[in-house]
Amino acid sequence: MNRIVVVLVFLLFSGSLLAKPRTNKRPAVTSPATELSQQIASRVAYPAIMREGNYAGIVVITFGVSENNRLSRLTVHTANQELNDDLTRQLVGQKIRLADSNPFETYTVRLHFTK
Repeated sequence: MNRIVVVLVFLLFSGSLLAKPRTNKRPAVTSPATELSQQIASRVAYPAIMREGNYAGIVVITFGVSENNRLSRLTVHTANQELNDDLTRQLVGQKIRLADSNPFETYTVRLHFTK
């Protein structure tokens, strides 16, 4: 009986009985590409031509980032010139955050538009 009491007191004071259970969940980590896509998407309003036509889909955009972290050399890759012009107008010159900006690198982002 004394041994059980001693063990229980030891476990109580060592924190083993009061410890929180371990979880195997890791904190969510976003990749730099995902973070970049989210930054670009946050600067785009749903294009009027897609809203009017009730269209949805993925639009691919390539661009560079200037030395002052602004979007440049932007190209929207769709067959619809009106959509290309609208997205280009919305994005050119927008400032973004990059951990390692290289003015000679070309970045590619896919924007998902849903109905």
